[in-house]
Amino acid sequence: MTPRIAPPRTGHRATFMPDAQVAVGLPGETVLDCARRAGVRIASVCGGRGLCRSCVIRVMEGSVDPPSAPDREFFSERELAENWRRACQTFLAGDCRIEVSMRALALPTRTHVASEDVWVRPDPAVRLCRADVPAPSRLSPLPDDRRLVSALNACWPGAVSRMDIEIQRTLSKALRPSGTVVAAVRFGEIIALNPPSGAPLPGLAVDLGTSNVGALLVDLRTGRTLERCGLENPQSVHGGDVISRIGYAISSPGAPGELRALALKAVNGAARSLCEAHGIYPEQIADIVIVGNTAMHHLLLGLPVSQLGRVPFVAAVCDAIDAKARDVGIKAMPGAYVHMLPNIAGFVGADHTAVLLAIASERESRTVIILDIGTNTEISLLHEGRLSSLSCPSGPAFEGGHVRCGMRSAPGAIESMEITADGATLRTIDDAPALGICGSGVLDIAAQLYLAGVVDASGRMLEGHPRVRIGKRHSEFVLSENREKPAGTVVFTQDDVRAVQLAKASIRSGITILLEDAGLREEQLDQVIIAGAFGNYLNLASAVAIGLLPPLPIDRFAQIGNAAAIGAKLALVSCPHRAEAQAIARRSRYVELAGSTRFKRAFMNAIRFPAREHTREIPAGAHP
Repeated sequence: MTPRIAPPRTGHRATFMPDAQVAVGLPGETVLDCARRAGVRIASVCGGRGLCRSCVIRVMEGSVDPPSAPDREFFSERELAENWRRACQTFLAGDCRIEVSMRALALPTRTHVASEDVWVRPDPAVRLCRADVPAPSRLSPLPDDRRLVSALNACWPGAVSRMDIEIQRTLSKALRPSGTVVAAVRFGEIIALNPPSGAPLPGLAVDLGTSNVGALLVDLRTGRTLERCGLENPQSVHGGDVISRIGYAISSPGAPGELRALALKAVNGAARSLCEAHGIYPEQIADIVIVGNTAMHHLLLGLPVSQLGRVPFVAAVCDAIDAKARDVGIKAMPGAYVHMLPNIAGFVGADHTAVLLAIASERESRTVIILDIGTNTEISLLHEGRLSSLSCPSGPAFEGGHVRCGMRSAPGAIESMEITADGATLRTIDDAPALGICGSGVLDIAAQLYLAGVVDASGRMLEGHPRVRIGKRHSEFVLSENREKPAGTVVFTQDDVRAVQLAKASIRSGITILLEDAGLREEQLDQVIIAGAFGNYLNLASAVAIGLLPPLPIDRFAQIGNAAAIGAKLALVSCPHRAEAQAIARRSRYVELAGSTRFKRAFMNAIRFPAREHTREIPAGAHP
């Protein structure tokens, strides 16, 4: 489905409630486009392509075009009569006052998922070297740069061979009147002079995720994490998944630059917040390591992404990259660098390399599956010293996308459900009134409906349960009803069940193919490691019940949180870990699933929900 095309109009004012933000529509703009320009938050998981239901609004006053055919199919007659629409499908026909639904407004709260911190012996790329530089004389009128390099090498043999141009520009002033200098040196290059004494030598580790950005501020001299934070990736306004972002990037010449600017806004914003907490400035950051999936990696660096949007999905660059922070657009020491960990191939990016680094995969002797579940799910198999990796197109269902009442992990999002003889018990984030369903809730609800017999093994929703009703198109299960505002009612539909089936079948098929290639059965797995934000909150019993994960004993599963950020920290603090990351990426055997007949076969076999007796392996509601 594509956005509607409207005749050019201009000059109509839209006032977005509840904050009364005003914007003037431009020719051919949807309400969603208008809101984006004004900085009004309206969630749009599909990036405004009309594929999801996240951008629901109500026209309170004024006129808009008649509802689109997709909106007539999506909303009930009562909702249409009350002027409920989707912002990406609606065009202004006059000045309007528009209510943005609470679901579309909700700010995600779980933007940072902590992992168990690690300590590694510091062996950073940047070191501080102190030396007394002799003043020039008539008998020895050596230039400032030679005297500095000579003095530093006298104290630190072989430490320095060159200096950044920004250092050369300020060198003469830095050497006068005192001749004592402290240089920040990175692999023989002077990148800063006279950093503040007594302060930590700060480094920044960043996991640039599709949904969230996680960052750690680390003291490079001690290896200690000073502060951590998380925030929503501002690129989300252009879609909640990498395919939407790639689609937007190739939509116009200026789009890649816009996406890059948004990523930089997130990284610099995180750095500023972390530094403020310790009374330092981003310009004091000595070294930076960033990881992300292949699309995020390319967009940040200004690399082309069009080739990632078609088969075969080929990365422009896979090896590790070292670039000046100022060239990337990140504030740091004058000559500081950004180190980007290597991608593996296709959509198996540097973030997955970082996960493999964090779990010490090079020294793993067991048979282990590692998953990072998202709109593209990366999976690796470690077996007998061999590493195989692939990426599954699992779709946005487990991010709350392409689900009728899906939303990010914000207050009011249903995160779990239990069906009992007395009805359905919901749990929402912060115990707020139910607004929608986040990813962990989507998984839990699907499992509960299946286990309670509301949905059969084929995924068909059955009539007979008091909460099942016939909706606009198909059956739907009512989770929370709002009689005053029907658009505020939260339901789980037949289409939502199908979206879950597609997502879980894709992921399970990836696991199956890796095991088949190694000649293994599921029961031979010693451990299944689940990384990432969604993996941190998913209910293992529910994941097994729907067939997302194999039916193994509970002690064989491990949920490790944001391991990608930990891998980035290891590479930041320890140069040997950078070499290890490069070795991991190069030795991994990449399996391409696009167009694979065996993937299609495995996918079709995994569509149905498994026999219910498999769920007895794990008690209901179990977490590790």
